[in-house]
Amino acid sequence: MSLDVVGVLSGLAVRRPVFHSERDFQHALSWQIQLASPAAEIRQETRPKRGVHLDVLVDIGGTRTAIELKYLVAALRATVGTEPYDLPHQSANDISRHDVIKDITRIEAVLAAGYADKGYVLVLSNDRSYWRAPTRADTIDAAFRVHEGRLLHGNLAWAARAGNGTTKGRDVPLLLTGTYSCHWRDYSRIALASGDPAQFRYLLIDVAAGQLAYQGSPAHPIDERGNESPTRPEPLRRTISEPNAVASGTARAEILTAARKLADRSQDGSFALTEIIAQLKRAGTRYAESTIRTHVTSRMCADAPDHHGTTYDDFERLGGGRYRFRRTG
Repeated sequence: MSLDVVGVLSGLAVRRPVFHSERDFQHALSWQIQLASPAAEIRQETRPKRGVHLDVLVDIGGTRTAIELKYLVAALRATVGTEPYDLPHQSANDISRHDVIKDITRIEAVLAAGYADKGYVLVLSNDRSYWRAPTRADTIDAAFRVHEGRLLHGNLAWAARAGNGTTKGRDVPLLLTGTYSCHWRDYSRIALASGDPAQFRYLLIDVAAGQLAYQGSPAHPIDERGNESPTRPEPLRRTISEPNAVASGTARAEILTAARKLADRSQDGSFALTEIIAQLKRAGTRYAESTIRTHVTSRMCADAPDHHGTTYDDFERLGGGRYRFRRTG
């Protein structure tokens, strides 16, 4: 038996048309799933592996479903029944869009590693700027737009003119291995304190279905702005921690290739961060030195503190600025 997320949301909208916070939304969704499937095993904020975080994990009859959710709201004051709601206006919509895409990559990685059988990214909002197409095509977050009808796939990054204040901690391009169509559905409609109505809508991305669609879809690819491109790249496969299973063209892929060459030439299989940087520069990498450093010392190092949504146990730190591939088994 699989989880019917759309059915769960239909039932939830009757009981809870609005939420106080994302955590409130997460808890209410989990409770509604339990009501719909009493035998379900539900866990929140799970960590199936170092660096891998999941908002909700549902196990129904052995089928595990991973859910990442976002609650993106504009200012709202209303009373539903006898319960008052006063929601703040969340600014930085461009960052929120980026983080929605990042959630998709997280679920893709979770499915690829076998931590779940199905996966969804769920976005609930009363801010119409998320589902309405932009009036300009050259916004700094054009690649991360999730408006109605948008197709998401490939390597997505900020526009070159995006400022450091926006991209800090989010400067690594996001690679999607599947293709996903953005379709917003009505969730609820409530009366504001002013008497005007507020519309909540939700975006549900079925990650497993998106990956299957990519493998078997006909040749009419869509670029980052939603326009057709003449050719479609081959599907890419990614795992969380296997050094040899990499997606060509990503920062991690380039670093792994350079590290493997350096390790093969080293007597003890070790290599220095400075050596990786130098080799990638000679190879003409498009990634900044800061990005390479962050990957080697943090994202790809098993000994590093967990500061990223998705990390990889590729390297272990030896000291003195040297690393080697992490030994398993």
